[in-house]
Amino acid sequence: DTKDIAGIDRKQLISMMAGRELNESYPEKKCKIGEEVLRVEHLTGNGDTDISFNLRRGEILGFAGLVGAGRTELMRVIYGANPKEKGRIIVNGKEEKIISCQDAIRCGIGYIPEDRKNHGVFLRMSIKWNTVANNLKGYSNGLFVDKKREARAAEEYQDKFKIKTPNLDQLVGNLSGGNQQKVVIAKTLAANSKIIIFDEPTRGIDVGAKHEIYKLMNELAEAGHSIIMVSSDMPELLGMSDRIVVIYEGRKTGELPKEKFDQNYILDLASGGEENEKN
Repeated sequence: DTKDIAGIDRKQLISMMAGRELNESYPEKKCKIGEEVLRVEHLTGNGDTDISFNLRRGEILGFAGLVGAGRTELMRVIYGANPKEKGRIIVNGKEEKIISCQDAIRCGIGYIPEDRKNHGVFLRMSIKWNTVANNLKGYSNGLFVDKKREARAAEEYQDKFKIKTPNLDQLVGNLSGGNQQKVVIAKTLAANSKIIIFDEPTRGIDVGAKHEIYKLMNELAEAGHSIIMVSSDMPELLGMSDRIVVIYEGRKTGELPKEKFDQNYILDLASGGEENEKN
């Protein structure tokens, strides 16, 4: 369609882009938040200093901050992709020594990176192979991947996440951004991850696929998973999070429960507002 700017609003534009009516931007999450599953205490490393927070079962914990604030750097330390200098990571009440990504996967922590093309999927490999890539041992008989189990897992997640593809042998590089993101999520869940870090979950994804990713995130939380969401999209943070932690220049400057969400205050904290108040 072609419309004059004065004759169209955001809702109509989204409907035309998605090819269907989207009645709500952020679907409601229908689950109670449970017990603590992750505690990070005084974590220092990869440019971040003395950061503490916790995460509970069924919760979506948002991380806000300006570009370069240190949010992704913090997640990479938790996932073992970068070393920590000090601090503790406690998973389900037990302190874990996470010095590699495999350690994090063993602890039930999965990471869906911001740059999915370079760090999230193997673009020149099939959907089937990508699905089991983080848990090859779990889908293998001896030295070789069990092709039947690999296919069953890929079919299960294709059906569950509605991955649009002519077949499961399709190379992931040939999929749309939204479907690539679904493959990354499938790869994470196939490794039995219960704590999932989403770093910019909808960056580079069209507005219709964004809504599908939001629904998936809520369904995961309702199924008992716990989610950390790093996002530079303020409406996304406000619409999806149960709590928001704010990071500024590698330090935690604030933490807000849902009933106290305020865009201006979050932006103030993201600009070092708490530090300025102290000074």
